[in-house]
Amino acid sequence: MTKKELAKFEKLLLDERHRLLTSIKTIEDASRNESVRDSGGDFSSYAETGTDSFELETALNIASAESDRLSEIDEALQRIKDGTYGICEGTGEPIPKKRLEVFPAARFSIEHQAQLEREQRGQYR
Repeated sequence: MTKKELAKFEKLLLDERHRLLTSIKTIEDASRNESVRDSGGDFSSYAETGTDSFELETALNIASAESDRLSEIDEALQRIKDGTYGICEGTGEPIPKKRLEVFPAARFSIEHQAQLEREQRGQYR
């Protein structure tokens, strides 16, 4: 992979990292505000409390998933620094650039990822 291509993927990863950090912070701020409101407020109904709790739980689940995605991006940025970015961790072969354009944090080629998923599904049958 050329330095220009690596710089392009690094920019994609950094942009996505920034977007995720902003989103996680927004969710965390909203959940803190919700917690403050819950602790000091007097809700008119249990249904409203249940809805608020469900929305908070959903937001926290989203934040958790985005935190996982953030870890994947940080790992990909480290692979760029280490000189291993774009190499399938399972086969040692280059990951096609089209896959990296769609999923810049990819650790595996599509074929190897599919094999891992088939093996994982087989374990749960």
